[in-house]
Amino acid sequence: MMWFPYLYLLLTLIIILFMPKRLTKVEIYVTWFVVALINLSSDLILSFVFHMYELGPKGVQLSVHFIELTLGATHGIIYLNFMPQHFKSYIPYFCAWLFYSVLLEFLLLYFEFLTYSGWHLWYSGIYYAFALLYTRWHLTFIRSEKQG
Repeated sequence: MMWFPYLYLLLTLIIILFMPKRLTKVEIYVTWFVVALINLSSDLILSFVFHMYELGPKGVQLSVHFIELTLGATHGIIYLNFMPQHFKSYIPYFCAWLFYSVLLEFLLLYFEFLTYSGWHLWYSGIYYAFALLYTRWHLTFIRSEKQG
């Protein structure tokens, strides 16, 4: 069921279009490319080099790379846009996004866009935890560079 990630991408793009923007255009632009690059790099290494999972049909698919470059980036932008500033408020937000990210991957498995061959869902939970923390740091870094 290759339609699921594309439908989901459309939904996230609509959310970004209509959400109240707390991020600047530069923050959105930079975040899009940083998250897309990390996502694509991770998938290339884990899928093509270590054969831990397969995205989409076997082999290199342009449509799969399109999803790699867009879906994670849209989630990163939505995540950062609504992220609480105070760490105490951030903890439940982080936990909710971690759960959401693992659930989305579970759905990608269910709809057969993603097939494991050595990878486990809990590995993704660890990966997403680091990714969420990194993107929080990333936004702080961008904003601190604008100040100084």
